[in-house]
Amino acid sequence: MKKLLIRLIPENIYQSLEKAANYAERSLEGHARYILTQSVESQKNISGGERYQQEITERLNKVLPIVNKVRREPPLTPAKLAELLGHQDALAAENWFTGNEVPGFRDLNNLSGLLGCCAEWLKFGERVPFPMSSQSRINWKGGSSEDVDALLAPDAKGNPVTFIRIIRLTNSAGNVLILREFKDTLSTDFFYTNLHLSEEIGNGGFHDLADFLVILQELYSRYIKGDFFVKSYDLSENDLSHYYREGHCHPHYLIEHGCQESVWWEDIWHAEMLERRGQNGYYFWKGDKALIERLHDYLVEKKRLKSADELEMDRLGLPG
Repeated sequence: MKKLLIRLIPENIYQSLEKAANYAERSLEGHARYILTQSVESQKNISGGERYQQEITERLNKVLPIVNKVRREPPLTPAKLAELLGHQDALAAENWFTGNEVPGFRDLNNLSGLLGCCAEWLKFGERVPFPMSSQSRINWKGGSSEDVDALLAPDAKGNPVTFIRIIRLTNSAGNVLILREFKDTLSTDFFYTNLHLSEEIGNGGFHDLADFLVILQELYSRYIKGDFFVKSYDLSENDLSHYYREGHCHPHYLIEHGCQESVWWEDIWHAEMLERRGQNGYYFWKGDKALIERLHDYLVEKKRLKSADELEMDRLGLPG
């Protein structure tokens, strides 16, 4: 027989256990052993359907508080979800969260859309609540306007982009991540790009970064006259792991609690802005100056960046 010593039992739990033991005419230790045994044995005896129902309830109760932390509107409740799903009453939805009913796949798919979480995770426990997309090359068209079109493309349901968030990891590789947000949904498109904003690049990586600066300039031209927002950030590898990889938070929560906003996306391609910034031996992060200047020399030589006059014409909406 194995022994188990349990410490730091809350006072109210201890008192309830003691009361139940007296009622059952058992010793305190004997009653605790009885409850533990019954709990373990009951899990062995539940049916497959009961187990699936428990798992769905656990996942629903896990994801709802996560989502409510990042919503700008009043918190979602089971009753509000029922209304959004088109139900006539809240009874079934309330029962989903208490483990007394299980939603069908159609409702689970619709719930995943409302909550912005992964449908496969909600239905089957596969993957994670808010997974990243696979790594994406953002300069398939060589930094042309078509690459910007792809960044601004709507989601699979046709919801337009409302926010582009560009994140540079502060690790030695300087990985670049992008988070795309869409109108009227908590679903996002979050992915690693093929880019590394650091010296840890070869010739191919250098030309990818050159395309990236051209993409950022074109994105800026559209941003100043568009109905979407763009921001850039720095993020440590530790915070990415703590909040997202291990904490499974919504990407919005990662932005709010892990990222540090920086204006690098709108200045890194802008020669005049760089002149104002380079007084401390670097522009945005230590060690960036040589790389950024090489990129600018290359882009000027190839005449790939718009002039200040062209940018002003874009801002005013005048034809080129």
